[in-house]
Amino acid sequence: MADKKELKEELLQPKTHVRQERLAHEYSTSEMASLIGLKNRRQYEQKEKGKAPFHDYEMLIIAHKFKKSIMYLFYEY
Repeated sequence: MADKKELKEELLQPKTHVRQERLAHEYSTSEMASLIGLKNRRQYEQKEKGKAPFHDYEMLIIAHKFKKSIMYLFYEY
C-alpha cells in the first residue's frame, strides 16, 4: 500500500486539463476562485499548479461548469 507521501506526489500534479478548459472558456483565475468559493485567485492558482489539493466539492463544481468528467479534469495527465 502506498504511503501518504507517495500518494501526494502522484496526485498533486498540475491540473493541465482544468487549465486548458479554463482558458478555452476564457475564465480568469479570479473567476474560478469565486466559482468554487475561494477568497482570492492565488489560492486557486496553487490548486491548478498542483501545489495544493482541490476538495471533492470543488472538483464537482468545476466538472459541472465545464461539462467534463472529474476523472478527465483531475486525474488524467
